[in-house]
Amino acid sequence: MVNLKKNNPLRAIVLAGGKSSRFGSDKAFYKPEGNSLCFIEQTVQKLEKFTREIFISVNQAQIQQMEKLFYSKKSVQLVPDLKEVVEYGPLGGLYSVSQQDASDAGQSYLILPVDLPRLTEEELKKLARAHNVYAATPQKEHFLVAHLPFFKAEIEESVAHGEHRVKNLLDRLNSKPLLFPPEAEARFFNQNAK
Repeated sequence: MVNLKKNNPLRAIVLAGGKSSRFGSDKAFYKPEGNSLCFIEQTVQKLEKFTREIFISVNQAQIQQMEKLFYSKKSVQLVPDLKEVVEYGPLGGLYSVSQQDASDAGQSYLILPVDLPRLTEEELKKLARAHNVYAATPQKEHFLVAHLPFFKAEIEESVAHGEHRVKNLLDRLNSKPLLFPPEAEARFFNQNAK
């Protein structure tokens, strides 16, 4: 297990505020057949093994249902997208968290999208142990699966320049790919069908 001490500098951000248009319904609340937990609950459950603080980037339509799911979890904080970055996609979610989090430069963030329910604890552990990285598999780079240092200044610069891509933020941070083996490939692809 990764450091769970009180002053653990690792925090988590779950990107859950997407439109899920290809999926047909909100992925965050989807319960796969035979599973009692929806995607967002599964993701939070996995991340709780690595950190005591989890930010969930949400859109306005999700807030009420998210509050019902996590009302008793003090480790979870919901962060709605700020108006000025609503159209920025995942970068807008990260920006909104950066503006609400009162952390200092010693923090780092384990970042995951909500729609990767098949990622294993071992894969998350590998990501948590590395620094300033994003996941890569032989076929693709996965910019939204990352372990990044405190990035408030860098993301403010990205937004000031009108950059909407997370890749721009990773370039500003000089983040490097962390390679996962071919057998992990399918687990890193977003679930876009039920």
